Amino acid sequence: MTQLDAISSFLCALPIYFINGLLVILYDLLDHMPEVVGLAAGAVVMAIPDAEVQRRAGFRPRRQDWDGMPAVPRTAQAMTALVLVLWLCAQWQMGAPVPWIGAAMWIAGLACILALPAQRFNLLWYVKGGLAMYALAVIGSRLYLSYASQSNPNDWAAMIGSQEAAATIVAGTESSVTTIVLWALWLVIPLGYFSMLFQQVFANPMSLISPWQGAQDLLRHLRSPGSD
Repeated sequence: MTQLDAISSFLCALPIYFINGLLVILYDLLDHMPEVVGLAAGAVVMAIPDAEVQRRAGFRPRRQDWDGMPAVPRTAQAMTALVLVLWLCAQWQMGAPVPWIGAAMWIAGLACILALPAQRFNLLWYVKGGLAMYALAVIGSRLYLSYASQSNPNDWAAMIGSQEAAATIVAGTESSVTTIVLWALWLVIPLGYFSMLFQQVFANPMSLISPWQGAQDLLRHLRSPGSD
């Protein structure tokens, strides 16, 4: 009976174990939500817009004496993967709000790319360039802050004159540069990125026939039999 009771207790507690395991996974995902958002957005970019742009760039007309098609390179997907890895490395163990700002930049870039198929080629380049620039700025700021935290006023005393004056100058310079770095990471670079997306969205007038289709889609629709 003891073994039966133990098995019965285990079976009764099994749903609780399962729910607790799901909660642990959920809490861990919430703790790493910016990374998850970046990975999801990067995967969508590689699967849909990159594949379409790469397919159009590698298109070759078929000839009579040759039925095969050349292998389509994966340059666009490789660039997206490189930017994604760069961003994940830049924001690793980085405090808020930088990871969330990067996640918002990924989502906004993906939304613009999907919503504007006529400008997809240029938007892909702008979005990847903006994200790469932000990732490099984050990496550069982290390297500077790490170096600044390890600087010793004694190393500057010989050039400045005294240890007290060196400590004052080093502390003031570090405070000023840190403020500039935070303003750049929290406001200046993201604002420039979102402004660029806003400009691209409203650079060309919206199609009055089908706002969600590109020029090639519209031509295909107009040439198809039975189109109005």
